[in-house]
Amino acid sequence: MSEHLNNSMLTRIAWLYYYEDRSQQEIGELLGIPRIKVVRLLKVIRENKIVEIKIGRRYISLFEAEKEFKAVSGLSDVTIVPAGRDTGSNVAYAASLKFSDFCRKYENIGIGSSRAVSAALGMLESLQKKTVKRIVSLTGNAMPNYAVNPFNPCSSGILLAKLLGIDYFNIWAPAIASTPETAKVLRNDYVVASVLKMANSVECAMIGLGDVAQTGLLARGFIQENDVADMLKRGAVGDIFTHFFDVEGRRVPTPIEERSVTADVPMKCPVTAVAYGETKVLPIAGAIRGRFIDGLVTDEKTAAAALKILKGA
Repeated sequence: MSEHLNNSMLTRIAWLYYYEDRSQQEIGELLGIPRIKVVRLLKVIRENKIVEIKIGRRYISLFEAEKEFKAVSGLSDVTIVPAGRDTGSNVAYAASLKFSDFCRKYENIGIGSSRAVSAALGMLESLQKKTVKRIVSLTGNAMPNYAVNPFNPCSSGILLAKLLGIDYFNIWAPAIASTPETAKVLRNDYVVASVLKMANSVECAMIGLGDVAQTGLLARGFIQENDVADMLKRGAVGDIFTHFFDVEGRRVPTPIEERSVTADVPMKCPVTAVAYGETKVLPIAGAIRGRFIDGLVTDEKTAAAALKILKGA
């Protein structure tokens, strides 16, 4: 069977089985092939992603868990997804749907530097109807070794702007400057200051939450091990754009904050955090108690652990 004919056969079987809801026996009789071959080809269809199965957006979340979490946390918007085999992908998909909703509702949207947010934006699909006109980075982009932060919105933001046909604005500076004096100069630079003004004026934002004990700032060379030890000693559990807080939501002043080139925290707009995993439980609880976020996208296990802390259990 030629490749073209094989692809044609697979497409026809996929259409009959998934769209017309035909049985494997019916498909075999229609196409003149044994039922066992239909079974085998359906497996090929799934493995080669010829058919992409997506759960409807109204069914992706755990409604009762969300209801309880909202009641305890006071958050206005909560999406909790099943953990599953690949929790990260589940959370990213739910966050991409949430971001799509933002694009239909708001003109100016901010995005933070985060592995989880980057994964969500990578799953975003083109929108037929949209309101968004501008995407703005909320943190600096350059790393100490002069490379672009792979999880900074610069990389995904450019692709996102191209996908949606809109403008993307990046903060062309490191998230953490080498000295407070350098940070001040950068923040006062016309180009950087202009984008920072945009960042502080967005209508909504989607961000990640940093965890101090395993902070990516250390791995990327922005801070040293003694900085982490000092922050832990001060009681810091998480950060938003290098602005640190403890599990009770109290701000924890650090010398690092003086070197930051980021949007202000707390932000003036609704903020949705995308975070999951054991290391994000304390940052989630602290961000909620500090009223730094208004919405959350996470998985059921992380939500349950954070809820336990919020209840004081």
